[in-house]
Amino acid sequence: MKVFITGATGYIGHQLAREAVTRGHTAHILVRDLNAQYIPVDPNIVVFRGDVTDKDSILMAMKGCDSVLHAAGITKFRVRDNSIFYKVNVEGTRNVLDAALILGIKKFVFTSSGAVIGPSGKHPMSESDPRVIAFENDYEISKHWAEQLVKEYNARGLCAMTVAVSRVYGPGIATDGNVVSKMLSKMLSAGIAFVPTKGDKVANYVFIDDVVSGHFLALERGTCGEKYIIGGENISYNTFFQYVREHAPKKIRVIRTPKALLVAWSFLHMLVYGITGRQTNISPRTIRRAFQNRALTSEKAISQLGYTITPFSEGIRATILHLQNKQYGH
Repeated sequence: MKVFITGATGYIGHQLAREAVTRGHTAHILVRDLNAQYIPVDPNIVVFRGDVTDKDSILMAMKGCDSVLHAAGITKFRVRDNSIFYKVNVEGTRNVLDAALILGIKKFVFTSSGAVIGPSGKHPMSESDPRVIAFENDYEISKHWAEQLVKEYNARGLCAMTVAVSRVYGPGIATDGNVVSKMLSKMLSAGIAFVPTKGDKVANYVFIDDVVSGHFLALERGTCGEKYIIGGENISYNTFFQYVREHAPKKIRVIRTPKALLVAWSFLHMLVYGITGRQTNISPRTIRRAFQNRALTSEKAISQLGYTITPFSEGIRATILHLQNKQYGH
């Protein structure tokens, strides 16, 4: 099989390209810069220069492929020009869908985010649950609109589906999409963990290997037009940091931090961002997100795709070992 993959210089897309050739497929990857740092290299990876905002380059790179894994996107929560979210995440997705429809692609898998589903109540959220609050940033809105495009093109005859990924962690390249590992790197280096005082808040964390396998299961077994949550275990901050402390190579000091202090810290980040332009994902909104439950269920993927979940205790141990071998990612 020949697979067209976007976002191959990003955290998830890079792993998808490597897995494709491991499975015996040929991967066509689209990159903006042929000298980019994280281009995966393999005799069965064919590199094309292009961009998801340029449909002609997509058509050239996708030609001869059977399936598409569309993992490219702006993953930051904040940029100086918010229109980039819609140019890349929405119109870029439209371009890839258009090309796939024109070329008669057999299966199309779009990588979305569990952030689109939003916060949870007493029970983990599923694919069919309505969002309970308004969207909180342009990233979430753009991913939601991209999901709607996937549904639209499926109705037009392209076998297209969405995989919604929760908070990803695990070994891999250090990009904007590898947020949890970046946080762990800083924590392991400093020996300090700032933990919200409300440490019982729950979120869903998925190991990178499961994310990759979930994409290929969707290609192999997914139903056209469906959405599948590719997630992991729902765990609290207390449990998260308990496992980190257990597997860390040195002692980690935990500092319980009230919400008001974290919000003040986020305003400081925003001030620095406004003055220097230095990129940050920290804002008052992201702090508010930290005090919401973000539990998800992958039961649909488990029952329909045969998806399996790596226990968090195993995944975090492998992640910390990887970071330790990389000298905490620095």
